[in-house]
Amino acid sequence: MPETPWNELTHQERLFYEESYRRQGQLAADLAEPLSVREVYALDLLGADAQSLVLEVGSGSGRHAVEIARRGAIVVAVDVSVAGVQRGQALAQMAGQSSHVHAASMDAHALGLADASVDLVFGAQVLHHLDCAQAGAEIGRVLRPGGRAVFIENSARSPLLMWARRHLVGRIGIRRYGSAAEAPLDDAEIRIFCRQFGGSVRVHFPQLCLTVLLARHWLNFPWAVQFFLQIDQWLERWIPALRSWSFLQVLEFVKAPQQPPPGDR
Repeated sequence: MPETPWNELTHQERLFYEESYRRQGQLAADLAEPLSVREVYALDLLGADAQSLVLEVGSGSGRHAVEIARRGAIVVAVDVSVAGVQRGQALAQMAGQSSHVHAASMDAHALGLADASVDLVFGAQVLHHLDCAQAGAEIGRVLRPGGRAVFIENSARSPLLMWARRHLVGRIGIRRYGSAAEAPLDDAEIRIFCRQFGGSVRVHFPQLCLTVLLARHWLNFPWAVQFFLQIDQWLERWIPALRSWSFLQVLEFVKAPQQPPPGDR
């Protein structure tokens, strides 16, 4: 598939992630990493099967494309990073899914795909990198009427986490991840995406992600990840209302079905 032209935001993101993917480790480690509760939930919600043509937006290193292909679907995996696309192709080859995964370097604001040409759309941590109005319209354009788009996304909903992002991240040994342009997705951006997409949205919180961020940004040790995962599970069990403060959420967009011509109603 041909590359699409880049806007300035996409160009900067591409440069950042070209370097990021080149620094990643062995492919075998990507395949061996177990999926989180959240990832399994999102993939089940997507509902891909052997009859599905799935577009993955922001396919990154290719792990989710492989998992969708293992369910029998054909996956068109697109990412702004050529290094990410190449890594995704290699991962699909290693997993024995290369015939089901077709990767291309492509801008989500200007997809080189025909109208209503895909059955389902998936993405993980991609919408907050995009102009939600442009991306919503473009993803809605290529998705068939009645189709579903599922995204695992970060969230600006928690005032505690947003305070920590403003005042702690990048200081006192707390690491900052991601490019300078990105920021957590807020409710206004979700509404804008949904309006341009042309459908409805439901927000799901299958797994609380709160204190575990301390392990990712500060105590970067396996024992710390497991410890804070247990803390989050305890909080989720005893204070269910905290789910809406989770840093990660699952967004389910459903495109409106095609309306029959007025004379056929």
